[in-house]
Amino acid sequence: MAHISENGIPLALENISITELDQLNNLPRQSRHIYLLRLPPGRTDHDALISQQAFQKLATFCANLDPQATVCILTTPPDAARLCHYLEPPLKFQLWVAIKNDQPVVANEANTLPQDHAALLILTRYSTTLIHTKTRIAYTYCPACGKTTKDYGGKKHLHHVDGTLISDVWRDIKVDLYNNIDSVIERLCDLFGLAPYSTLTVLDFCQCSDLTHNEQRANELTDNLPAVPTKRMHSRLIQDDCLKALKHIPDNSIDFCFADLPYNLDKKYAGYEDTLESQEYFAWCNRWLSELARIVKPGHTCAILNVPFGSIHHYQYLATVLDFQAWIAWDSLAFPARQIMPAHYAILCFSKGTARPLPGLHLTTENEARGLSLTSLAELFCIRSQCVHRRQISGISDRCSLTDLWHDIHRLKHNARRVNHPCQLPPALMRRLFGIFTEPGEIILDCVNGTGTSTLVAAQLGRRYIGIEVSKKYHRIALERHAELERGLDPFRKRTDVPKAKNSPVRRVAEQNYEVSKKTLQLEVKRIAELLGRMPSRGDVARMSQYPFEYYETYFVSWGEVCAAARTTGMTEFPPNGHSPQLGPPSLLDTAQSVGVAQPGFASDTHSASLHTSG
Repeated sequence: MAHISENGIPLALENISITELDQLNNLPRQSRHIYLLRLPPGRTDHDALISQQAFQKLATFCANLDPQATVCILTTPPDAARLCHYLEPPLKFQLWVAIKNDQPVVANEANTLPQDHAALLILTRYSTTLIHTKTRIAYTYCPACGKTTKDYGGKKHLHHVDGTLISDVWRDIKVDLYNNIDSVIERLCDLFGLAPYSTLTVLDFCQCSDLTHNEQRANELTDNLPAVPTKRMHSRLIQDDCLKALKHIPDNSIDFCFADLPYNLDKKYAGYEDTLESQEYFAWCNRWLSELARIVKPGHTCAILNVPFGSIHHYQYLATVLDFQAWIAWDSLAFPARQIMPAHYAILCFSKGTARPLPGLHLTTENEARGLSLTSLAELFCIRSQCVHRRQISGISDRCSLTDLWHDIHRLKHNARRVNHPCQLPPALMRRLFGIFTEPGEIILDCVNGTGTSTLVAAQLGRRYIGIEVSKKYHRIALERHAELERGLDPFRKRTDVPKAKNSPVRRVAEQNYEVSKKTLQLEVKRIAELLGRMPSRGDVARMSQYPFEYYETYFVSWGEVCAAARTTGMTEFPPNGHSPQLGPPSLLDTAQSVGVAQPGFASDTHSASLHTSG
């Protein structure tokens, strides 16, 4: 795989081994450096818990860095979540990048998923937007059909030949926390290879006595917890404030608690405000998280979905009342934003006491597992229906074991699959979660049920459910969809009506007949830009286009969309060398990694670039 950083000059590299934290006091405070702190591998939640003094020393070191410094920290997710509590005063949180592990770490217990990603925190001494190069990740190609792993459809003219902008989930490189982190170092040298920076200083704490522990945590929650109520709870939908409704749920009565709460990102929800001050927002979250911890059964799981910044705060509270089980990194780009695109959604999993063995790991047949999405699509295989069908009839195995890094469940992209709610989760996500953590007949609770995706999936899978929703509008939609399910209709079927709610701030264009396709109009603007040697204005397009200017005004949501093709190079579905691998024997295509993946070429351009490839 490869990345390319535009207009970048790779940073010089400096390595310093830290064997005790007091060494930090004697390090020179270099001007405007990038720092990578490599913490010891394999650090657990308990290691982080007993590292308070060490974390305070790290925070003191960071507080004394140059005001333009950037600090990157490579460690495990539970370590990163606890460490952030100490770093937020001197540093500003910018990114939590999930990086694929070289090999999944398989726990001895059957109560958690294999750990397949490391955490890379990126924080800054300055408070403005993160300073970095524009970095692109090269396209990958399906080993079965030879086309790009993602289907770009009729929008290939809007994408760049060099690849897609980098996101905060890095699966194109792998990191071995125990041995080799060169791929991460190379990427950071390029990502931050611009003024005012000149050097990446790697502080290696792998042999630091203050951060290496061998103590085992005694489980604070024993088997002497209250007995689970014997009264069977029935499925129901509740329209009420979640804090009020949760008060009426008995202790230790729910098999699996799930919450996809408002993220406090100013979404346009019906019935409640998503713009609380951060302190007020997290205090509110802690109140209902406390209720979830009370009602979940001993050994069972609470799963909370949020963006990384919110998940850090949820983690710090949940760790005081429950036991950490897993940090699932869901690679799911909602819509493009910023030059490091936000794709990392965290699903925090905490259990009450020692977690029971995961029910989904005991399924015995591939068909059972596949039906509940309990195997993962292997890396690099595409999801084009024609290619999927050819792989199936050819006997090609395109599945692999499930880990805590999920890349094969995608958000709802089309209006036909949506109802009137701005942030609907895909049913496949709920099927996988419920399949992993519950058994048929068990009861699932979603305290922010929205329009009912969770409870509908629970009903389809033969689970009981309790869905709580404060909005009367969303509660009514959930009731209607459950009524459809009872009549034998698929509540997730394609629909003809267009929902009014949107997840994106971009306005929706009304359905209309296009006299000329949008692609043709965008390529026409690109032609005009090439003639002018600059981006055309509205007047330029009105004067020089062979198509009526009214098309540009009525078919597009903005002038930026009109000019989108003129701002990039365009790409093709196949590698530039034209080679298209054909389906081979199953033994050659058991996994995407078993065949050579064609590497895209890099277009000669007027910008300078730093290019790295990694295996």
